[in-house]
Amino acid sequence: MAASKVPWHGSVAVITGGSKGIGRVVAEHAVARGARVGLIARHRDELDQALDELGGSEVGAVTVADVAVRDEVITAFAELQDALGPPDILVNNAGIGAAGAVATMHVSAIERVMQVNYLGMVYATKSVLPGMLRRGRGHIVNVASVGGRFAAPGEAAYSATKFAIVGFTQALALELHLAGVGVSLIDPGPVDTGFFDTRGDDYQRRWPRKIPAERVARAVVEAVDRDRLEVFVPSWYRAVGVVQAAVPGVLRAVPPSVFGIVP
Repeated sequence: MAASKVPWHGSVAVITGGSKGIGRVVAEHAVARGARVGLIARHRDELDQALDELGGSEVGAVTVADVAVRDEVITAFAELQDALGPPDILVNNAGIGAAGAVATMHVSAIERVMQVNYLGMVYATKSVLPGMLRRGRGHIVNVASVGGRFAAPGEAAYSATKFAIVGFTQALALELHLAGVGVSLIDPGPVDTGFFDTRGDDYQRRWPRKIPAERVARAVVEAVDRDRLEVFVPSWYRAVGVVQAAVPGVLRAVPPSVFGIVP
């Protein structure tokens, strides 16, 4: 059977990286639409504050986990299922950045960003997918990036994780086409959150400008509501990806200064 649209109202939505940034705003939208939310993040104080502001235990539950650690993810999803019931919607949002040239970046930084961004998404997906398949109902949303469609200098480690998410999501969508489980991919540009501060390198580029987390959260909601496979935020990014795919190497002709890089 084809995937049926999963309504937010009455559903359980689990959001990784749900204590702040994009995940926090997605949680607000989910609760406003009548869903109960399960939030996963690394810091208990931030999770407790987020849940309290959302409405407390009546609207959801929280659990602490580092998504890069498989056993912690498995435990977190078991705890949330005990508290809320089986998840109907999963939003894989947790992620970190890693900026710097490949020649100078330590391999441990590359490993860490891959573990969090890509494997964290895999662990969470594997935690909910068996149950969704048994019930023939569910929706998985993976927050990637336009950096997973076309790379920029200084973003090799980060882009590699997002390219991996894009490939994983496309393949998963094909595998689940007749299973009743929807799959969506969100590709935002730079987002105005604490993401760049956390990675230790602020966003220096004059263009494109950062967008508010609210726009990305609305894209997540729309993807579930309309069972959309891929949403670019803003939508014009899709054209850039098409151009690069049609003319491989075209971005090599773009001056580094466009990306905010000064030799």
